[in-house]
Amino acid sequence: MTAVQREAHAFLAQFHHRPFTVTDLEKALQEQGFSLVEFSRLSNCKEVSTLLTSLQLVNYASGLSAFTYQDANLRIVFLQENLSQHEQMILLSHELGHILCGHLNRAATTGPGSGILEEQEANDFSARLMRYNETCRPRRTATLIALCLAVLVLAGILVWAFAGDTVRGWFGGDKQPEDVDPGTTQN
Repeated sequence: MTAVQREAHAFLAQFHHRPFTVTDLEKALQEQGFSLVEFSRLSNCKEVSTLLTSLQLVNYASGLSAFTYQDANLRIVFLQENLSQHEQMILLSHELGHILCGHLNRAATTGPGSGILEEQEANDFSARLMRYNETCRPRRTATLIALCLAVLVLAGILVWAFAGDTVRGWFGGDKQPEDVDPGTTQN
């Protein structure tokens, strides 16, 4: 088992066959000591602009949707604002892959220049997580359908039991087969 497989398996083990969410990824980043900062490629609030400028990452961030920065004092995952939930999941799982695979031990940032092997490993980690989430969805749907069917069957049994004679009368259940004249049609 590769390091990527091991880290992905360890992360996913906590979900017990339920899909993980963006919030779960954010929590995992926090557990690793990282803060999440949303940024814009066009215009940022004063705090984010000051942070990117002080870290000399303004130009670096302008071409990326997400990246991770670490130094002796800071651990930050930068994520472009206004992304869909799906895009956030892909990007945050990719950045989490960099973190869990130890890529920041060799460089201060992830992204361009961090190495082809590191990017492949982070992509593999993210792909494993996203495939896991996709395989959970059919199970969740099947479970929901089974639950709905069980509720309907139970409701039918309860109606039949408590409103028995009335309901059976609606369906001609009060007549016995020998009471029915074979030459007539029942409505």
